This record gives sequence, structure tokens and C-alpha cells, in this order.
Amino acid sequence: MSEPWPYDLPIFRRAHRATSPDGKVEAAIAQAVEITMGNPTTGTLELSTGLALDRCSPSFLWSHDSRYLAVPRYVLRLGLFRRHRMVVIDVVERRALAAPEIAFHYQPESFSDGILVATKEPFNSATRVTWRIPAALATFRRVAMRAAGGAGSRR
Repeated sequence: MSEPWPYDLPIFRRAHRATSPDGKVEAAIAQAVEITMGNPTTGTLELSTGLALDRCSPSFLWSHDSRYLAVPRYVLRLGLFRRHRMVVIDVVERRALAAPEIAFHYQPESFSDGILVATKEPFNSATRVTWRIPAALATFRRVAMRAAGGAGSRR
């Protein structure tokens, strides 16, 4: 029996691993924990290329061409409130870029033919948001990534 809605949404996963469509890069969050009781989870996203990004949702997906990985990431708003910002990792240029828009939660749905589609607020007034990648990246801000201990390793 599956978890009751909304706890069956990917943003509540305890771990997640996905290999790029071309099979060359693996992305993983080995262990995700609830940000607060009953809320979505967060963990450190690690790529097999040696890069890592903290405070990520275990709901990430690859673009069809394997160049980009889309992941919601928690940021602090006014130093107190956790919100999501969609981050797109360019594995070729080894950089991460964050969308200017924030939401309580983003749920990536598809990433094909240069269009990233996400659900904003998936369990409260859900709306669809799209970004044309790579064109939209011109409005995104750079996010610092760090060296990883290997895809799937613990913090």
C-alpha cells in the first residue's frame, strides 16, 4: 500500500538516484530528511562528476540530452523561511544556476526538447511553470557547488 497523498509525491522521498539518459553521469541523494515534521525532505545532491549541492529536494530529473539536471533547492527567505528555488545544473560547464522565482515547493515534471516543466505548490493551488533552457539561464543566478565524496555518499 502506498503512502497517502501528498506524501507519495517525489518531494517526500527519503533518497533518490538517477542516471543521465546517455548513461554517463549519476546524480544521487543518498539520505534525505524532513525539513520539519510532516514536510518535504532535503539532502545533499552528489554527481558522479565530483560536484555536490546541499539543501536539495530528492525530486530531480535529467534533460533528455543529458546536459542539464533540474533540482529544487531550499533557500532561506528573510533569513528564516525555507522556500524552493529551481536550480539547473549544467554538467558540461560544471555550474549550477538558480531561477529568480521562489515558491514554497517546486515539483519537476518533465525536461524535454529544452523545456523544463514544474508544478509550483504541488499540494496547494498547484500551477504549471515552464522555463526554456538554455535561454532562461541568462536570468538565473550562479550557485556555488562543492566537491563531492562520490555520488550517493553520505554527508
